[in-house]
Amino acid sequence: MAQLLVLSVFGLVMVAPLAFALYVSMLDRADYLSLVPPSRLTLDNYRFVWENAPVGRWYLNTILVTALVVGGAVVVNTLAGYALARFRFRGRQLVFLAVVAILMVPLQAYLIPLYLQVVDLGWLNTILALTVPFIVNPLLIFLMRQSFSTLPKELDEAAAVDGAGRFYTFLRIGVPLTLTGVATQAILAGTWTWNSFMIPVTMTTEPEKFVLTVGLNSLQAQNYVLPTVQMAGVVLLTIPVVLMFVVFQRFIVPSLASTGIKG
Repeated sequence: MAQLLVLSVFGLVMVAPLAFALYVSMLDRADYLSLVPPSRLTLDNYRFVWENAPVGRWYLNTILVTALVVGGAVVVNTLAGYALARFRFRGRQLVFLAVVAILMVPLQAYLIPLYLQVVDLGWLNTILALTVPFIVNPLLIFLMRQSFSTLPKELDEAAAVDGAGRFYTFLRIGVPLTLTGVATQAILAGTWTWNSFMIPVTMTTEPEKFVLTVGLNSLQAQNYVLPTVQMAGVVLLTIPVVLMFVVFQRFIVPSLASTGIKG
């Protein structure tokens, strides 16, 4: 009972900011930070945002970028994690240590070199600039490496005896047994990409190429200084991520718990 009470309190603490943002986004501008009855709540702030900014276009851009990143990340990071976990090659541990070391490098440290590369490749204001930097992720490689490391080696040996090749073993044995890790990887990649701001704001300068985070932030530079309108933008950005976690939350805890089982 005590544990349930503690979890309930923590749950309320986590939900409170979103509930506050939702409430403020439905207030009239004159009622900001006031307690009003439900009858006085309004959707005018959402209508104002939709009518005065290309939010629909920003949504489509964000969905496209997120879908491409999730698809690419699942393929690339899963393959990399499988190779580090199941293959024995010279320098394997060194490569793994390099992956772990990259985790400690902040984005700000390589943002300018990344921008210069994007400019040299002619990717500025293109979909490639918003997707390629997100596909390879050291944390997701580490997650998948740990997931594949928990599988018994006898499975690979049995598949080899039956004549299965490396890729067939990976596709028909490794991936189905680590679907929790793959699903968690997709959720994390999708969430990070959807909420990303630093790279999109650096790589895009044309409003029609903005994603939601950049587009909604650009409203502050115009005449959208009203807190109620800004909160409406926050809710529009946050709701899809919350729904994603609600639907797929059962995959996250088992996958993250398995990362420490075997090194």
